Amino acid sequence: MMKQIQTYIILSAMVLFIAPGCRQPPEPERIDIAKTLSSTQETHCFDKADAPISIEFPRDQGSHDSFKTEWWYYTGNLKTDLDRHFGYQLTFFRQALSCEPISGTSKWRTRQVYFAHFALTDTKGDSFYSDSRMNRQSLNIAGTTAHPFRVWIDDWQVKQAGEDLVLFAKTDSISLSLKLTAEKQAVLQGNRGLSRKGPKPYNSSYYYSIPRLDTKGTLLMGCEEYELKGKTWFDHEWSTSVLGDEIKGWDWFSVHFEDGRDLMVCKIRRSDGTPNGYGFGSLVHGDGTYEILSEKDFSIRAISHWRSPATGNRYPSLWEIKLPDYKIALTVTPVVENQEHNHMLAYWEGAARFVGKEIRGLGYIELTGY
Repeated sequence: MMKQIQTYIILSAMVLFIAPGCRQPPEPERIDIAKTLSSTQETHCFDKADAPISIEFPRDQGSHDSFKTEWWYYTGNLKTDLDRHFGYQLTFFRQALSCEPISGTSKWRTRQVYFAHFALTDTKGDSFYSDSRMNRQSLNIAGTTAHPFRVWIDDWQVKQAGEDLVLFAKTDSISLSLKLTAEKQAVLQGNRGLSRKGPKPYNSSYYYSIPRLDTKGTLLMGCEEYELKGKTWFDHEWSTSVLGDEIKGWDWFSVHFEDGRDLMVCKIRRSDGTPNGYGFGSLVHGDGTYEILSEKDFSIRAISHWRSPATGNRYPSLWEIKLPDYKIALTVTPVVENQEHNHMLAYWEGAARFVGKEIRGLGYIELTGY
């Protein structure tokens, strides 16, 4: 993983010095997310998530640099007053290159690299826009702070503004500015925030969610401006060697139901596609109380598939999700089939409709390892 990241950094830097009309460098090799999260190489001096801890705020809003991998994940569904729908994702990843002390005096030196993915789904236009950035944690180019909370790469950022959060990201053709207000308390996933992903003691992460944030803001897309309202789901997770060697990827679903409840379920897949027995989730009630789910509480069945014309990856594209004890049976359909991120990390993540008997909502799906 570290060699792949270093190669990507070198190639990215070369692009800045290539004159117009010169041949572009080859596209860097894609990183396998599951292999990255299962590797135990060069992790001897990183901390590991192997026992419950006391997760506290605002301290744990920020980064945990003694762990190898971390992410802050914002996904939401937004509508205009005329009911035009957009899905959005803004994700910040931190990856430690080393756990050894930094040598030298240069202000450019750092052990941390940040990635970010920004995506917009335009349901009416049957379109998906995805962009990515990467930069080092040095000279204030990228990083996080806990109090007041802020995570950023260049001008892509989420920052605390009083009791709210302000989110901003833009590309050459899209600009999104949102205000997020938490409507429910944080959910400590798994065992008081220790989310187990496999049988070994360190096959775990520290993981909390804020399942429902009221969201308002403005989207500039081309020459059009839209005022939007909706809901956002937020995840914050940090770990070292979280997955086992036999794991291929995962299928993650979250949804805001119209009745005020929020659901998240995740299946972790082995190389043969079967669940590994450590699927997880949570069901959050309208009053903010919640129940932690294990794999025995739900089932996820793929009904049909879609093949990416860009990568050739074959992804599930229609699902049936059941929670028998809660009398929930859902059909899940992407609002747009092609919501694949085609960057250094290639995966499918996008907005979806969740429909059942007397229950419905909008949510997000993440598919890795296909």
